[in-house]
Amino acid sequence: MKIQRLFSILLFCSMLGSGSLMAQSMSDSQVLEYVKDGIRQGKEQKQLASELARKGVTKEQAMRVKQLYEQQNNVNTSQSTGTDINESRLREETKENTSDMLEDHPTTEDLAREDQVFGRNIFNTRNLTFEPSVNLATPANYRLGPGDEVIIDIWGASQNTIRQQISPEGTINIQKIGPVNLSGMTVSAANDYLKNALNKIYNGLNNTTDPTSDIRLTLGNIRTIQINVMGEVVQPGTYALSSFSTVFHALYRAGGVSDIGSLRNVQLVRNGKNIATIDVYEFIMKGNTCLLYTSDAADER
Repeated sequence: MKIQRLFSILLFCSMLGSGSLMAQSMSDSQVLEYVKDGIRQGKEQKQLASELARKGVTKEQAMRVKQLYEQQNNVNTSQSTGTDINESRLREETKENTSDMLEDHPTTEDLAREDQVFGRNIFNTRNLTFEPSVNLATPANYRLGPGDEVIIDIWGASQNTIRQQISPEGTINIQKIGPVNLSGMTVSAANDYLKNALNKIYNGLNNTTDPTSDIRLTLGNIRTIQINVMGEVVQPGTYALSSFSTVFHALYRAGGVSDIGSLRNVQLVRNGKNIATIDVYEFIMKGNTCLLYTSDAADER
């Protein structure tokens, strides 16, 4: 019975795919002895087949080992007094065992796929970079910061265009008014704030019943932000990203989630506070994204 199991395992190995998980590191005789030792230890056929595949047994090597076994078996058979009936029965049982193993046992490709997690490879494919588009309408909830260029258009009875970059101190300098702090404000809040501030030199901006002038703040060039990607990612570190970037672009730059990382528990932390917990599958299945610049009621800058 042990010889039948040994023959079945070797025949199964001979039909494995040409791909292997590791480079060949065992000689033919070592493979044969490994299988014999495994049988003596009482290992199951499935376990031995998996171990051989993981140790890099290729189709060609398995065929050689099979022939080596058959040669040894023929020598033993010629020295024995077995009958043709026993040999025929052995072949039939071996054929049945091999058929069962091919149906139930994993191939090298199956073993490789066992370690794959759905959605994990989305962050290391070359066909998808999550690069943000800069040709977007200015989001009303975008938070301004040093390095952002703001464009203030004034039209109506008074007309002017002010184009300035927010300084490292978070201000822009408006003629006849002086420094105006915009850092940390959303675009919508900054627009209302500037309307009150510019009303001092442009009449009619604050007239709610019949305004003679109006303003609109938009973004010119956007700033670059520093993002720390930590935890169970492939390459933790600090990355310079566009302020329009999403959490998924940051994950892409970090090489994606590691083998023990979770795709359902990606945390966005700002100033020591957990702003959001992202489930990557919400993006994969529904297309929901989480922008790094999105404002939050609990976010204090």
